Amino acid sequence: MNRKFLFFIVIGLVMLVNIQAQVYRKEFNVPDINGFKTLKCDFHIHTIFSDGYVWPTVRAQEAWMEGLDAIAFTEHIEYRPFIKDVISDHNRAFEIARELGQRSDLIVIRGTEITRRKPMGHLNAIFTTDNNAIEIKDSVKALTVANQQKAFVFWNHPNDHYGKWSAVQDDFYEKGLFQGIEVVNSNTYYPDAQQWCMDKNLTMMGTSDVHDPITFDYDLSRNGHRTITLVLQKNGLRKA
Repeated sequence: MNRKFLFFIVIGLVMLVNIQAQVYRKEFNVPDINGFKTLKCDFHIHTIFSDGYVWPTVRAQEAWMEGLDAIAFTEHIEYRPFIKDVISDHNRAFEIARELGQRSDLIVIRGTEITRRKPMGHLNAIFTTDNNAIEIKDSVKALTVANQQKAFVFWNHPNDHYGKWSAVQDDFYEKGLFQGIEVVNSNTYYPDAQQWCMDKNLTMMGTSDVHDPITFDYDLSRNGHRTITLVLQKNGLRKA
């Protein structure tokens, strides 16, 4: 066989293997329960549109390849270190990734992170309709607008650095301004948060809060995966 012809066959096979590797979806199975479909979701991710280091479509590709069913783009409203390089509004990351999500059967959700110093800390709002309308200095008003958009709001990484339960959280809770708390953020577990959820009937959340490429934080090659929230779905994710 001609050596040049053989060389091109080998190169073609290598390219084919690489193409197949790029579109491989890793499935990890979680059982469905009592007629509900169990969805694997990450409701706290960042891109270059706030303080993350990847483009929104990369986040969608990562999630699809990892076997997730849904992701929410939750860019910081108040903290955008790359704004000189990426000039856009607070909905743009979601808008960029939405089409890819539709093509790959990945649920892509609009969201945002309302970012304040402690004692309030950071809160995510997902299923928002317009993140620009939430850019309000008054914290209660910002959370009120998010709830008026019928968003699901949860308190992120409650700890000594960002703030733990205080009179501020009492006020928000009594006003019904948030409905859940991160019990696990990335690789950190907050036992106090789990107890608060149990005591106050709030939803327990687990998220990656990923900023770097996902493989920088999790060893996916050894059957690892990011921190996720399992959602029991019957009539669509928004009703789950």
